[in-house]
Formats: sequence, C-alpha cells, structure tokens
Amino acid sequence: MNYPIVAAILIGFCIFTIFDQSSSLSEVSKVRRLLRSIDGEQIEIMTNPKQVNNEISSRTYVVTTTYYPDVNDIRFHLALEMCKLAKLYEMHLIIVDDSPDHESVRERFQQAGSNYVHTYQQDKSNYSGKGGALRQAIQQATTLIQENYTGKGNGLTNSVICFTEPEKVDLMNHMSAIAKPILDGATDVVIPTRDDQDFKESYPIEQYHSESFGNMHFNLLAKQFEGFQREGATELDWLFGPFAFKARLASGWLKYDGTSWDAQIIPYVRGVREENWKIMSVTVNFQHPRVMKEQEEGYSAWTKKRLLQLNLLFDLLGEKELSPR
Repeated sequence: MNYPIVAAILIGFCIFTIFDQSSSLSEVSKVRRLLRSIDGEQIEIMTNPKQVNNEISSRTYVVTTTYYPDVNDIRFHLALEMCKLAKLYEMHLIIVDDSPDHESVRERFQQAGSNYVHTYQQDKSNYSGKGGALRQAIQQATTLIQENYTGKGNGLTNSVICFTEPEKVDLMNHMSAIAKPILDGATDVVIPTRDDQDFKESYPIEQYHSESFGNMHFNLLAKQFEGFQREGATELDWLFGPFAFKARLASGWLKYDGTSWDAQIIPYVRGVREENWKIMSVTVNFQHPRVMKEQEEGYSAWTKKRLLQLNLLFDLLGEKELSPR
C-alpha cells in the first residue's frame, strides 16, 4: 500500500466547497433539545421523529457500542438522546459499554430509554476491541429476539438487527425505512446511504470528501462481483457505518474476529460474495449532529483519523476482500 500516494490523492480530492446551509428538517415535526457541552456552551440537538410503526419497531433491534471516560462528553449526551428515541419508537436498543464507570453509564441509559434499552458491560475476555463489542451486542440481540418473539415462524428469520454508532441520533428516525425491505423479503442486508446534500451540509467538510472518495473506490472494486451488480447494490455508502441485516444471518458477524471498523463491513462482503446474500442501499435524509461538525471541522487531528481509517480499510477491505481475483 503506497500511503503517500493515497494521501496525495485524498488531499487533491478534498477541495473545500461553498454550499447552501438551508435546513431540510420539517418545521412541523422538529424536536429541539438543549444540552450542555464540556465547556458549558448550550448546544441544540435536533431530531425529526417519524410516526411509530409498531409492526416494524417490534421486530427491529438496534445495536451499538460505547466508551465514555467522561460523561460530560457531548457524545454521551447524544447517546442519551438515542436512548430516548428508542423508547419513543418502542424499539429495543442493545448497548455494549466499556466506560470506566459502567454502572453509572448503564443507569443513565436505562433512565433515558426505560425497558427498551439493554446495556451490558463489555466482556473483554471473550469480545476484545471495537469489533468484539459489536459481536457481543449482536449476540445479545439474537438472545433478546428469541426471548421476545411471539409471532409465527422463527424469530431470527422475521427480525432485523441494525448497527449504528451512538452519536448518529437521527438514524433512529429512519430505522423503519431501513428495516422494511428486509422484513418484506426484498433483501438480506441494507446499507443506509446518506442523501448527498444532507451529507455535505451536516458533516465536517473534510469527512464528506474523504468518505466520498473511499466510497467511490470501494464501489469500483465491488462491481466485479455479481452480488454488487444487482439493482440497488452498485452505489453503497461503505463508510457511513450503519448496516442492517436479517437476524438469522448474525453468524456472519459472530464468526469474524476483526477488532476495528473491518468487523462492520467484511462480514457482509463475504456474505454477498460467498453465500449469495442480497444487499441493497436505502437512501436516508440523515442529519449529522451539528455539534459534531463544529467540534471536528478544520482540525488536523480529525483529518488524520479519517486518513488512518481509509488506509486500514484500503488494506483489509480493498486489498484483501475486494481486489480482483
């Protein structure tokens, strides 16, 4: 892997653009919440709740992983907002947490989400790293599905598991649209895809460019495989992060032992490539929290993190999984 070349390409690609800051959120359904950031500044967090669809919500289980050395971190408060939305939508949220003060974090999550939030301490002896926490969360989700399912047939066949990062609060408002094609039998896996205008406006501009570049690269590599040539599978948002799948396919993630971002992506690549899983994208008008954009845009520490992420995935995903065979 020639990292200087990758860096040069990315720098050339990351040309700053001027764009319209107009909001696409509906004034009718907008919810405003005031939180306090670390420095005491008031931060407005906006979500755009949709009508609750119990038929979908009751069969959709959201999994995420958390780590908060400091509960004053704005990311912790964003996670609390996600817990509140889980309660609003009556959708189970499974959290695997590795915070130093786990009990305090667990209690706060429980208060925010009531019985719809299930928080577990990360079992590092069996589930190490970010990838291990994801696997533990998926394993816990399969257990809950089998305990809670009361419909006809097999619970794992008739339920969906969706992973998202806890700061992506607004994704909870789109979860029914993401899960529906799987529950309808149209596909096995859904990769939510950010509407490009919302992506450009609500994300740090450097992240918009780096992830757009990475998505182009992985889509070019993936098109050699038949499963990624199907309608709806040719333009995936690989670097968004969230993904959803039919719960009976959980073993695809549970048997992969990666410890980083690769643990999210490579299992569904192998499923499509080797087991003929059907995959498709669903476009969502996702709004990234404004506070995240303000915190990260224009800072080299964050651009370095984006480049490290790309280099890791160019190797583990691009070279090892999607390169021409």
